Amino acid sequence: MKTSYLNMRNFWLDVTNLENRKGVIEIGPQGICVAGIEMAMQDGPDTKHLFLATNSLGDSSLYVENNSASGLGGVIGGQGQPDLQEAAAHMLAYAGKLAEQMTAMPTGNPLPPPSTEAYVRLFAVSKKQLFHVEFKEEDLRKPEHPFYPFFAYSQQTLGYFRKQQAQASAPSGHA
Repeated sequence: MKTSYLNMRNFWLDVTNLENRKGVIEIGPQGICVAGIEMAMQDGPDTKHLFLATNSLGDSSLYVENNSASGLGGVIGGQGQPDLQEAAAHMLAYAGKLAEQMTAMPTGNPLPPPSTEAYVRLFAVSKKQLFHVEFKEEDLRKPEHPFYPFFAYSQQTLGYFRKQQAQASAPSGHA
């Protein structure tokens, strides 16, 4: 993975970055403050990654590892975007409910990236632990899958980011 992508990924996976911010809410029995997904994608011979995270303050970020000079593209959202905030809040709520079914490790430990492009890594972060689980994307798309709501809301959140990006790049009609 490229350094800039790793830096942003590691920022979100370390909940201590939120400790001094007022309004952080701990969700569910495990006290989840951050939740998201990470996916691998093939880009020619290279594997690139997409990382989506949201926190209990209502902020969300989307990062895509790319071929730019920095190796990173991204969008920040949430504030003033009620649809995005609502989808992200639902994703966070399901992470709080499902954290106990994920693998737990102390925060600060490195989390490996998703194994292949067919898999999606779901994660949740509390002040003391990092929870993660990986499933085939095709399985997560089945409504009977226990992690389906978490995944479905992550996809809605991604959709709102795409919509936000499309609106930002649309011609304004001004000369």
